[in-house]
Amino acid sequence: MKHGSTKRLILCALFCALIAIGAQITIPVPYGAFTLQLLFVLLAGFLLPARDGFLTMLAYLLLGLVGAPVYAGFSGGLSSLVSPTFGFVLGMAAACPAVSWLFRRLRGRVRPFPAAVLSGLAGIAMTYLFGAVYGYFVMTLVLNQAVSPWFVVWTFCLMYLPFDAAKLLFAAVASSALARRLPR
Repeated sequence: MKHGSTKRLILCALFCALIAIGAQITIPVPYGAFTLQLLFVLLAGFLLPARDGFLTMLAYLLLGLVGAPVYAGFSGGLSSLVSPTFGFVLGMAAACPAVSWLFRRLRGRVRPFPAAVLSGLAGIAMTYLFGAVYGYFVMTLVLNQAVSPWFVVWTFCLMYLPFDAAKLLFAAVASSALARRLPR
């Protein structure tokens, strides 16, 4: 195995572990929790190529589905699929490589911080879209609860926005410093 491949695998594993750890740092709220998962997903998007971000999130997703307690609240297993918040996991899995791809495209045109903020906002929007749609369908079709569109938008998006904006700003600032320290 080449040195570059080893470094890439180590970084993917490191970010997978950080995302799992971030999932356990929680502040519970009804129908979910504030976690630090998204912080590490955004950092992975800023620091890893899109392919490595995809592999990182695929590993995280599969670890949780086979039963490793890597999701919020030390949960995991196939029963996670019927959790109203599992859409956020899917959204972050899609957002990480998308953030990476967009960040690299924007970084060539604007400075790194605005590129990180813009690509991170796109990643947050993607995560919220997956989370809200999945949450709506699980709550209505699986849990048989009547929920309004406003309830879904508030519960799965707006409530998290201030905390996620702070995570984005931190990740945008930290990624520049971390990128300089990563081995080439």
